Amino acid sequence: MGETLALLDGPFATVAAGIAEDRYALWLGSGISFGRVAGLSQVVAGVIEFLRARIDGGVVDCRFRKALNEVLDLAHPSNEERARMDPTVPFDQWPDAQAIARRLVSNYARLLDVMVDGEGEDYLLWKGVDVPATFADPATEPDVEHLCIGLLILEGAASDIATANWDPLVERAVDSIGGGEPAVVVCVRPEDLREPALKTRLYKFHGCAALAGSSEASHRPLLVARQSQINGWVARPGNAPIVNRLIDVIVSKPTLMMGLSAQDANIQAIFAEAEARMPWPWPGDRPSYVFSEDAIGIDQRGLLRNVYRAAYSGVTHRQILESSLIRAYAKPLLVALVLHLICSKLRKLIDLAPGGLSAADREPLKQGVIGLRDTYAALADADRLGFVRRLVEHTGRAVALFRDGADGGAPRRYSPVTRDPMHRIAGDPNLPASGLREAAAAIGVLGMGAAQGLWSLEHGDPGEPTSGVVRVRSGSGTVDLFFAANSHAALRLAFNGHAPDALGTVVVHSTEIAPAVARSPRGAPGRTGRVGARQVSMAELLGETANSNELIQRFREEVAI
Repeated sequence: MGETLALLDGPFATVAAGIAEDRYALWLGSGISFGRVAGLSQVVAGVIEFLRARIDGGVVDCRFRKALNEVLDLAHPSNEERARMDPTVPFDQWPDAQAIARRLVSNYARLLDVMVDGEGEDYLLWKGVDVPATFADPATEPDVEHLCIGLLILEGAASDIATANWDPLVERAVDSIGGGEPAVVVCVRPEDLREPALKTRLYKFHGCAALAGSSEASHRPLLVARQSQINGWVARPGNAPIVNRLIDVIVSKPTLMMGLSAQDANIQAIFAEAEARMPWPWPGDRPSYVFSEDAIGIDQRGLLRNVYRAAYSGVTHRQILESSLIRAYAKPLLVALVLHLICSKLRKLIDLAPGGLSAADREPLKQGVIGLRDTYAALADADRLGFVRRLVEHTGRAVALFRDGADGGAPRRYSPVTRDPMHRIAGDPNLPASGLREAAAAIGVLGMGAAQGLWSLEHGDPGEPTSGVVRVRSGSGTVDLFFAANSHAALRLAFNGHAPDALGTVVVHSTEIAPAVARSPRGAPGRTGRVGARQVSMAELLGETANSNELIQRFREEVAI
C-alpha cells in the first residue's frame, strides 16, 4: 500500500488531486469483480458444458452438437486436441479444457453470437450463461473495489462512472455503507438519463443483470455481449442518447480505467468519436487517460493511439504510455485513493482552520495527517477487505459521535469527511459551524505528536460505548479521546454514556466550551476530590497559539499527556 500511495504523492499526484476534485470519470471492467462473479473463462466453460449436456446422442444432426462444434472451432483446436474431445463426459474433465477455455476468452463475443437452431439470438447468453443467476446472485457481496468506489461516491469524488459490467456490486456497496440512502442513478435505458441527479450516475452501457432478472421484458434486450451487438451498438439509433452521454463524459472529464481491457469495438469507437469532437492535449496539466494495470494491453495501446492521434508518434509513444500507466491493480489503487482523498480533505480543512497560524506552521499539522495516513495504510496489506470494513465502521462511529454525540450502533453507515469534492469545501457556508476545520487541526496535532514520539495512538473499540474514538498512550498515562463538533454534541456524548465524566476521558471540542449551568444554587460543601473528564477547546488553542510547536505543547498540557 505504501508503494501505491507513493505513486499518488509523486508521479501521479495530479491524478490523485483530480480524483479529489471529481475531475475524473471512472471506467470499470470485469477485473474489479474478479473473484466475486464468474470471469470470462468460467462463462466460456459454462456455455460449452451447457451445450454438451444437451446433446442428444441418438440424433445425428443434433442442434446442440452443431452449436458446440461451432463454438469449439473458434478455439482453433489442433487435430490432437480434437481427437481428445469427448462430448459424453463433462467439459471440465477434458484433458485440454483449460487451454480451450483460455483461447476462447478473447473470442467470447463471437462465442455468444453462435446460434442454436430454433432458439432466439441471445439464447446462449440468457440460458447458457444465465446472466441474472450468474451475475446478480443476491448472496454475492461487494469486494474491496466496490466498497472503495462507494466511498469515493459518498465523498463526492466519483459523480460519473461507466461500466461494461452486468453485476450490481457497486450499487450494493453504496447501499450497504451508505445506510440505504439513495446515491446512485443507474443508467441502462436512454430514459434513465432523465432521472434526477444523486451522488453519481452509473452508466451500465452493456446492461444490468439485476434489472434484466427483475424486468426481463425491458432489460433483457439491453444485455450486450454478442459480437454482432457490440459491432453495431454505437450506430444503433436507440442507443444514441447513451452513446452521446458517454462521449460527453469522455470529452469533459479525464478517464481512469480499472479492470477494463477496452477490447470491445464499441468502447474503442466511443473514445475515437470523442477524440474527433474535442481531443485532450498531450502533454496536459494531468494525464487524460490513465490505466490501472501492471502493463498496458494491446487494446488499451490502440485506444491511446486513437485519443492522442495528433501527438502519438515514434518519438512520444513511450512517454505517453508511461504517463498513462499507474502500476497498481484496482484493489490497492482504490484503497490508496480513498485514504489519499480523506487525507487531502483533512489537509484542506487545516488550511482553512481559524487562528493565527501561518501557512508554514500549518504544514507540520498537514504532515502529521500524512503520517497517520501512512501508518494506517500499512495495516491494509494483510486483509484489504477487512481493512475497508473497519475503516467504514471506525469512521462512521467517529463522525456520528462528533456531530451528534450518539453512536447509532452496528451496522454503521459511512460518514464522509465532506459530501462535496475538495475544491468546493472552502465555499461551503456551513463550514464555520461544522467544527470540521478544528477537528482536522486536532488530528494533525495527534499525527505530529506520534511522529515526534510523544505518544502512540490506537483505535478505540467500536463495540464498547465508552471507548474513545482514539486512545492516546504516553509516558504520562493513557486517555480515551472523543471529538465534539460543539457543546451540544459534547453534552450528548455524556448524556448517552459515551464519554464518562471520569479521569482518563478527554473531549476535544471544535468550538469554544459553553459554561456549565449549575443544577442547584448550592454545591457540595468542601472539596470532593472528584476529578472528571477533561474538556479541551481547539478553537481556543488555535486562537491563543502563534506556531505549531506552541500548539502541540498547549494541547499536551490541556489533555495531560
